[in-house]
Amino acid sequence: MKPRRRKRQAAREDVVSVVPTTFSSDLLTPEEERELLAGFWEVKSELVRLLIRHFPRLRAHRPPMEPWPMAQFIRDHCTAEARQVPAIRRCHDRYVHYKHRLASANIRLAAHVAKRFRHHALAYADLLQEAVCGLMQAIDRFDVSHGTRLATYATWWIRQTLQIAVARQSHLVSLSPHHLQELGLLQQESEALAHGGKHLPSPQELASRTGSSLEHLTHLQTATRAPVSLNAVLDDDSDFKLTEAMPDNESQQLRMNSERQEALSFLMENLRPRERRVLDLRFGLTGNGTHSLRQIGHLLRISKERVRQIQNRALEKLRASAERVGWEPSLLLG
Repeated sequence: MKPRRRKRQAAREDVVSVVPTTFSSDLLTPEEERELLAGFWEVKSELVRLLIRHFPRLRAHRPPMEPWPMAQFIRDHCTAEARQVPAIRRCHDRYVHYKHRLASANIRLAAHVAKRFRHHALAYADLLQEAVCGLMQAIDRFDVSHGTRLATYATWWIRQTLQIAVARQSHLVSLSPHHLQELGLLQQESEALAHGGKHLPSPQELASRTGSSLEHLTHLQTATRAPVSLNAVLDDDSDFKLTEAMPDNESQQLRMNSERQEALSFLMENLRPRERRVLDLRFGLTGNGTHSLRQIGHLLRISKERVRQIQNRALEKLRASAERVGWEPSLLLG
């Protein structure tokens, strides 16, 4: 065959290899599935060998001959640049073809498992997408030598992926799949006790039935409690909102500051002018800022130790006056 004819034939093969294929969701027979899995393994192994052959630097990253390490190697190193090599591009197209064919044949399984999680907060479209991701991961991890059906192996990975997605997105607090299983068991026991005894079970009853401690059960229920909007109406017969029932901390702080200022003004009338002056400069009572003992002594032309004595004597007078009128000392300089 002439070189020009070979180039044309290779070009036609490249064009055919990238043409999108519509796969059927019909179930595979055991023989068809084994044939596809065997072909998928051969293509995966060949693609790894081609990548290492054309890019010698990847020899240091050569994966073991196991499904999942090989799939990760292909995902990380079979980039668009690597697929510019015609042999790698053709092999990668076959790799994607086998993988998508296996996925389309098991798409009903993913949809069936996703339906079991519809009672959670995620939409079914999101659940189906997560289920397909779990299916694709199962295909990458599946070992043909195990002798089991792909559907049996993929069911566990699909369920695991859905549990992680629900645990991360259904609640404001991120939960692990283990906690999600505990919540499911807790809900089942609660419904069983409610139907059997015709009363809502107490936390102690649920803790004894599930084998968990009461503290752990309380933390789990608190973490999964549904959020409530601050604009929610407390009563259907009125427009009273939750925000109106919450205390206004800012107004309360302003009121306490006002009371403190009035108390100080009343009590400081019993002090001498120099004592009021020292406290004013030391604590910034009139809004002129605070000063150190040395600065106050320089302003009043007295020693630092004398300023300390005046300050302590004035504070003792204030505390004594506050006790006589029944005020808390923290109200003065809190």
